[in-house]
Amino acid sequence: MNEYKELKKANGDVFCEVTRMSGNAYVFINWIGIQSLETVVIGGNYVLSILRAKPCSMLLNSNRELIGPWETAINWWVYKWAPQAKDVGVRYFAHVLSPGIYGQRSFHSLYPQLKMQLEVKPFEDEEGAKEWLQTKSFKSRAPCYWHTCLFFLSTLLYVIGLPIY
Repeated sequence: MNEYKELKKANGDVFCEVTRMSGNAYVFINWIGIQSLETVVIGGNYVLSILRAKPCSMLLNSNRELIGPWETAINWWVYKWAPQAKDVGVRYFAHVLSPGIYGQRSFHSLYPQLKMQLEVKPFEDEEGAKEWLQTKSFKSRAPCYWHTCLFFLSTLLYVIGLPIY
């Protein structure tokens, strides 16, 4: 079951929706309407709080419903949010671009600095972002799986007395 929370401005308008997807597959953040530094900080801090409570390595950050720029928050994203997100285990950041040029410009200003801390990829739609996160989910489990198989195989060979070279 998905965990869902709406964040609202003082006037009651929803500015952000945060959903932890079933099985902790990823956390989906949907930004709605016009954003200010205040709303970005409130939303970003809420995401960090749920990640501290239950870590997740993948985020899908959607700006499909965002209106206008959010460049005033870039320094906060880079110097405050991203280091904390990385510390709580975030590795992959799929970003769905805003349909408007100002939101796109804001992301393209953030991207060079954010990709130094997380693996970031922009998308035109949520489906592409979900597919990319699924590939990252598989890859992040694969080394553990192969390590376990090799350990089991080497233990089995040892037990039956075959040399391991």
